Amino acid sequence: MKKWQRIVDRLAADAISDGDVSHLSGAGKKLALPDDSSTPDELRAAFKIMRDHNVMPDWIDAGARLEQSEAKLKRQIQAAARTYQRQISLARAKGKQAMRETAEQNWNRNKEACLEGVNRYNREALAYNLTLPSGIPHKRMLQGEAIIEQALANDS
Repeated sequence: MKKWQRIVDRLAADAISDGDVSHLSGAGKKLALPDDSSTPDELRAAFKIMRDHNVMPDWIDAGARLEQSEAKLKRQIQAAARTYQRQISLARAKGKQAMRETAEQNWNRNKEACLEGVNRYNREALAYNLTLPSGIPHKRMLQGEAIIEQALANDS
């Protein structure tokens, strides 16, 4: 970081000595950095400048897509668990074995689809983790069965 700091300081001093920069927006003000705990301190200024100019490394965009994908998967699993539990409750209330079997079949299909989604997410997360620069936290792998168990427990 100190090497970069010296380079930036030298470039800023050169720019100031070459002409008046006081007309630039933000001149004389400290750069307001976002409070982003997932970004190392030494990279925050660079990332802010990149964000302000709509320039992002591919891994930042991929990380945002992974976060959206994870949230969507968890919503799908929760919705499937709620539907399953409603169908099972209705089958019990009516005392209909055929309804219960249908609910179980639907649940098994939905559960498999959710687990396939988790596996797809985990493959993408692994590829993402392999592209990260050092110092950036990796995405954790999702545990599909644990998410499903938690969704079932939350809805019971």
